[in-house]
Amino acid sequence: MKNSDYQFNNNAMKMILLDAWILSLIIFSSNLKGQDSYSSVHTIDIGDNVKKMQKIYLSQFADSISYISLEFSQEFPVGVIRSLSFFDNYILVNDFKSCLLYDREGHFIRNIGKNGRGPGEYQFLTCSRLYKDKIYVQSVFDLFEYEIDGTFIGKTKNRFMFNNNTYQYSRNWININDSLIFSHMPNPTGNIPYKALLSGNEGKIFKTYKNYILFFRGKPISITDDNAHIYQFKQMIFFKEYYNDTLYCLDSQFNLLPKYVFKLGKYKEPLSNREKSIAEMGKSEANYIFIPEIFQNDNYLFIKCKYGNHFPAKRLTPETVKLPTGNISTKWYNTKFVLGVYNKHTKQISFCEPTSTDNALFTSGIYNDIDAGPRFFPDIQVNDSTLVMMIKPSDLIKHTESDDFKNILPSNNSNKKKLEDLANKIKDLDNPVLMFVRLKK
Repeated sequence: MKNSDYQFNNNAMKMILLDAWILSLIIFSSNLKGQDSYSSVHTIDIGDNVKKMQKIYLSQFADSISYISLEFSQEFPVGVIRSLSFFDNYILVNDFKSCLLYDREGHFIRNIGKNGRGPGEYQFLTCSRLYKDKIYVQSVFDLFEYEIDGTFIGKTKNRFMFNNNTYQYSRNWININDSLIFSHMPNPTGNIPYKALLSGNEGKIFKTYKNYILFFRGKPISITDDNAHIYQFKQMIFFKEYYNDTLYCLDSQFNLLPKYVFKLGKYKEPLSNREKSIAEMGKSEANYIFIPEIFQNDNYLFIKCKYGNHFPAKRLTPETVKLPTGNISTKWYNTKFVLGVYNKHTKQISFCEPTSTDNALFTSGIYNDIDAGPRFFPDIQVNDSTLVMMIKPSDLIKHTESDDFKNILPSNNSNKKKLEDLANKIKDLDNPVLMFVRLKK
């Protein structure tokens, strides 16, 4: 990738871009040969089933579980993980301020780039991706590219800002191949014309995807509007916006086709609510249910649902949280997310029943009867058969000390002992632990 100062203004370069586009289409299309048809659209009724809850056990879905504790580096401690990316034997972690590379055993390899304003240096990190032997990092609107050994390749200034408009930008994206990126476009003003773009690495737009959900917002905001879930499954790109009720996929011609539609019924937020101020939205949004992320394998969809005021389980005792202002806040909920499990064959959906407990890792998600570990609630789709959950070390330590853990008799008691040994080795302020779950075929 060349520096952003390089201008593509000659016919030869235009032909190169056109050839790259054609080649990308051929490669992407060839990947789809033999895949199931994605022309059919399935409707999943969430609204009529939100209270259809039961204990759902991990052994029904999983072949194995493994845990990786990301090695702690005093120079580069990991705080809140903004994004995780996997390729080959590497794990790439973005925690807003640093981009860190690990091997698949969790051993720290190197920091990629660094904070600053010099060549190869970035500021606030938004998104980062591993693609083959390259690392792509977004800082605000700019795109940085590095070799896997950390060598800086180049920077494309304002790669993720379009039409020179700071309200037309991308925060979530995925590499389709060496020359194409599919990216989500938030709608902070209410009238952004597109919901997604297909563009070359240098920012040239090849295809736009129309936004049909338009409204009037007096003052632009970009909080939940920035959120979209983009991932790959069966060599297909899947795309779900926070406010949209549809899970889309890209076909061989790069058309964005609806695959699953989620009926929320009375729990669907009215469009007029998005025209309100941030404070007003915050008060009313909790009355509705949202679906921010969806994961899948051949047999199931795992649907992350934000229940808000409809979440049925509270803590047994309140947790006090000290705010940056110095004030103390009382926290009664460990989470307000519920995991839905949809069977692709029977077309039935059930929700994992939450538990009222002070144990953050035993509140919501699939009951772990394999090693008595955390209830599983996926955060990342690694590949077609592996999902990952990110765990705070302090929460894992508390879990293994709890009665929730001690009273479970798992299918393999030696696995339970291994998890307990891991919890005894880590400290509260260590880096996050990654829980890998390999799904049955």
